[in-house]
Amino acid sequence: MRIKLVIAFLFITVLGFAQKGTITGTLTDKDLNNEPLPFANVVIKGSPTGVTTDENGKYTMNLEAGSYIVQFSFLGYETVEEKVEIKAGETVTMDKALGSGSYALKDVVIQNTTSREKESALIMEQKNAVEIKQSIGSQEMQRKGVSTVEQGVAKISGVSKVADRGIFIRGLDDRYNYLQINGLNFIPSDPNLKTIPLSFIPTDIVRNVDVFKTFNSSLYQDFAGASLNIWTKDISSKPYTKISLTSGFNSITTFKDFKSGDEGGADFFGYSGNNRSIPGVFNENVAQGYQASPSESKDLFNSSWSPEKTKAPFSIGTSITNSDSFELSNDRKIGYIFNVNFSNNYLSQTGQRRNLNSEGTAFKDFELSNSKYFTQKSALASLNYKKPSSYNFLFNVIYIQNSESTIEEIQGENTDFITIDRPFFLRDTKYVENTSFGIQQLGTLYFKDKKHTFEYGIAATVGKNNMPDRKTLITEGVGQDADFVTFNGANPFRFYSVLDNFNVNGKAEYEIKFGQELEGKSKNVVRFGYAIDMTNYDFFNRTIRVNGGGNLTDTTIDTDNPQAFFDTNFDNGSLFYASTSDPTYKVKVAQFINAGFLNYTRNWDKLTVDLGVRFEYMFRETKSRKETSNVNAPFDITEYDPMDVSPVLNLKYAANEKTNLRFTASKTSTKPRFREILPFRYQDGDGNFSVGNPDLKNTQNYNVDLKYEFFPTQSSLVAVALFGKHIQDPITRLLEGTSTGFLTKYVNFDEANLYGIELESNFGLDLVFGESFFTKRTTFGINTIFMKSEEKADKAKFPRITSTDRSLQGASDFIINADIVYDLIKNDKVESKVSFIYNTFSDRIYAVGTDGASDIKQKPIDMLDFTWRNTFSKKYQLNLTVKNILDSDILATQDPTRPIANPSQFSNVNNRLTQGVNIALEFAYTF
Repeated sequence: MRIKLVIAFLFITVLGFAQKGTITGTLTDKDLNNEPLPFANVVIKGSPTGVTTDENGKYTMNLEAGSYIVQFSFLGYETVEEKVEIKAGETVTMDKALGSGSYALKDVVIQNTTSREKESALIMEQKNAVEIKQSIGSQEMQRKGVSTVEQGVAKISGVSKVADRGIFIRGLDDRYNYLQINGLNFIPSDPNLKTIPLSFIPTDIVRNVDVFKTFNSSLYQDFAGASLNIWTKDISSKPYTKISLTSGFNSITTFKDFKSGDEGGADFFGYSGNNRSIPGVFNENVAQGYQASPSESKDLFNSSWSPEKTKAPFSIGTSITNSDSFELSNDRKIGYIFNVNFSNNYLSQTGQRRNLNSEGTAFKDFELSNSKYFTQKSALASLNYKKPSSYNFLFNVIYIQNSESTIEEIQGENTDFITIDRPFFLRDTKYVENTSFGIQQLGTLYFKDKKHTFEYGIAATVGKNNMPDRKTLITEGVGQDADFVTFNGANPFRFYSVLDNFNVNGKAEYEIKFGQELEGKSKNVVRFGYAIDMTNYDFFNRTIRVNGGGNLTDTTIDTDNPQAFFDTNFDNGSLFYASTSDPTYKVKVAQFINAGFLNYTRNWDKLTVDLGVRFEYMFRETKSRKETSNVNAPFDITEYDPMDVSPVLNLKYAANEKTNLRFTASKTSTKPRFREILPFRYQDGDGNFSVGNPDLKNTQNYNVDLKYEFFPTQSSLVAVALFGKHIQDPITRLLEGTSTGFLTKYVNFDEANLYGIELESNFGLDLVFGESFFTKRTTFGINTIFMKSEEKADKAKFPRITSTDRSLQGASDFIINADIVYDLIKNDKVESKVSFIYNTFSDRIYAVGTDGASDIKQKPIDMLDFTWRNTFSKKYQLNLTVKNILDSDILATQDPTRPIANPSQFSNVNNRLTQGVNIALEFAYTF
């Protein structure tokens, strides 16, 4: 009987298939040179029947004989419909190419996407992700007219950009954020930074940037604000070359007086030549101090104390990108992409710099001016070899380099340092080079119909922070009637420092999917992995002072040409260079991190539960000497070896196709910047200085987030998130008064709490105001965060701090980002669009005050930018950008805490700098 039933079933099945026909074909992407379009939708209109294309853009669908309307669609693309007649037993081939549409798709649910340059695809990825994250792709960055990753990320909710202090996320600065490139660590060479400045990374080499605002177990624990992952460009399936040229104008700099160091032609490209080399008698192999004779001193250095005066020209930039790929046998493919970028920028700034006491009296009150010349260079070379069904291997070479040449001059009162009637004058001539060179090799292997996936990556980075021949000149008075200063520790000095770092890191992760499929997702997913990170730092510094001999009787110096004064007094034996034995001239730091994680994800129809735990063991050894030690004494060794366990829970509930509710809770740990642990005294020259603290502890962060997401269409989003953080041992920048000025140091306070609400939206105006000629062409986005924070310190531990209870150092109460984009023209030959972008934030504490003085607060910077992008025949681009239209200044204030001593003279300005309006024109050609 059972055999008869089986035979009958097979007979009915065969008859059923005999009545069916087949549709098959390939979908491609018009906007990406007809590359295959994976995970696009092919559905029968008016029915639930549908499939998605595979990774090669291919699809197959079996249908009963009859007439149908087939819809081809992909997130953010046009929907194409075509009638088809299906006959029993026949196969119909239907290939289609889809392009970006001007309206949102409403009928199709996308299960996955790999076209991660597309703005709308990234919105859908955010919708489907388990953790809370946001992404910005190259398409959106181009649409908003941004040229660097920093400008792009600053458009994400809760993110603000603060002049030269980088990115703040959820009110937390660089210390609380973490950065990876292609999922691997890429450490900065600048000791003042935790992450490579995103302004150094051009959008030409970026596919998209993921910003994880909550933790998941595959991320490093080292963040509280966010963890960022920059993904470099994918290989193109067809050859293309893009060349771009940019020129820029600054309203307060271009064609104006500009001072620079006369150190050689290599400075233009941002490379220091031999003119700044340290003399052999002072190099890093010399432990003891050395005093040069006056005649020897004259020829020791090749660079001049006298600045060169010029007119600032236009800034320029250029970029070249080339990519191609080749089909091999057995569905294999190999491709490459190569990119080089160079840009420079000139900036002249004026302003004030003041230090105030508790009565609002300025004991340092300076007018400030500076001339800055920046260069930025980057290069990316990638080689990709893959077989989509089996493996994907990527090899990257990444080079990032920047230089900054600055001549800063301050003049005014310095009663805490020199008490005279003439103004205190200081010129600080400084050149800094930061170089990072890295290689990466990443691989993904698929097994058992992609139910098992193995990913690995290994990277090495070599970095150098080089500050050669910084020159600090101090005088009484300015111009031809100035006096050379040789007392109170104010001798002019030359300073050298080099920080070499070497990093190796790697990861290995394995993922297993099992259980029935639920809307394209496996019911169960298990991931586990291991990561390692090893970093070595070698720091060297040398201060060489100009000392006066007994023959120095005429101290008159012309600050516009001080080299003549030095030459004369070297000749007559009145001046000489000398260094003293400095036990802090070398510091060595070795840091090693071992990490492992385990993660389990369970998918139900609407609910996803993600549980994970990460273990990280860190060992850090700091070798240094105290300032009071003998220069040849053995290093003092400071060790720190915490073992941190980070559990995480992510919950996602999809109430319907348009709504998600998310909850996450986790524990993370924040490590200090290198400068913050470096036990070395860095002089400003005016009596202020800073020193690191090798005894700093990692902070422990307890994080909770609740988020509601609504997707009105598949290319728009409205979301609200509530979040809270408890931070144990927060790292804080502290200002203490000394006999000559302020000491900046870093300490662990007791605890901090912060909580807030974050709003995120991105939609076309037709969604709100209905379809019209204007609304269909206009996209609006606004992201904002409102937050409260509180930081507490024990008065017994920190008796000099003015207040033991304040907002968290570096945190803002609110951040607002908004943009509006309007399509002027959009057809096959011309695309023209304009956009306005606005960013601002509330007051934030820059440094905590002591001895009755108030905290120093960074004031809001209202930034309004405009871009006009034009594309002709999909080959030519002409773009106009205007940044800082409101001409906002950088401003920090310090209020009095007691009655004002001199109300008529009072000003609470601690630091003010102009920025000017920047106008740039870019031309690009793609072929």
